[in-house]
Amino acid sequence: MLKIFRMSFHKLLSLKAVALRFAREVISNRYMLQCLVLRDLKSRYTGSFIGVFWAVIHPIVTVITYSYIFSFVMKVKLGPEAGTNNFLLWLLCGLAPWIYFSDTVQRNVQILVDNKMLITKSLFPSELLPLSILLSSLLNHAIMFGIVSIAAIIVYKKLTILILYLPVYIFLLSLFTIGVSWLVSSINVFFRDLSQILTVVISMWFFYTPIVYQSSMVPENLRFLLKLNPMYYVVEGYRLSLLGIEQRHWKGMLLLLILGIVSSVVGGFVFKRLKPDFAEML
Repeated sequence: MLKIFRMSFHKLLSLKAVALRFAREVISNRYMLQCLVLRDLKSRYTGSFIGVFWAVIHPIVTVITYSYIFSFVMKVKLGPEAGTNNFLLWLLCGLAPWIYFSDTVQRNVQILVDNKMLITKSLFPSELLPLSILLSSLLNHAIMFGIVSIAAIIVYKKLTILILYLPVYIFLLSLFTIGVSWLVSSINVFFRDLSQILTVVISMWFFYTPIVYQSSMVPENLRFLLKLNPMYYVVEGYRLSLLGIEQRHWKGMLLLLILGIVSSVVGGFVFKRLKPDFAEML
């Protein structure tokens, strides 16, 4: 038993050392990271007729579509625990973090393959590519957050002190997202079907997350499944913060912190271990 414990302890130390080296490499290449973020933003919006406004139009159209289907066609009514009777605002609070997460992960699954010339022709810190997509998406998320905040102010005439929780949720969501991004982008180099599989997984994940329905609508004996979903805590946290619902945040934040650390460490570890073979496989 003691031997097994020692082996596990040494593996944890090794994992920690790799993670720390990985973090130091990212920090030391921060200028290059900045250039990659700017490159991604320019590639997304330069040349289009309305440019960066697509970052606003796309989520608004998505919200209006879902709001029409679930509020007017299916006539879904919010219960008192929702914290608001305004379905559009409630939906916005749930879709904002989901769009940030899903867009980042889906764009990152192909990021190494799409930039194979950088990886195969030079000593390039490839771990920066997923991170640059995350930061680029974070800027778009800030625009989305501005839209939700304005909507909340229009409905309630103010924002509560609970809005101060939101930066914490954004940080924890980013920590979880970058870990998933490092993981899927590195594995996709060796298993190209992953991008197709991920599209299906993300689509299913959306409907297993209480974004367009309340968690109270799920049968009580199945609600434990929601608590296995990291995005459940993110969506609930955003709604609690933006709608000013007085509930305990620390449990959800603690779980997200644990999941974020595990995700980023495991994702970074797998990326680092597979990185020496990227050039050959690409």
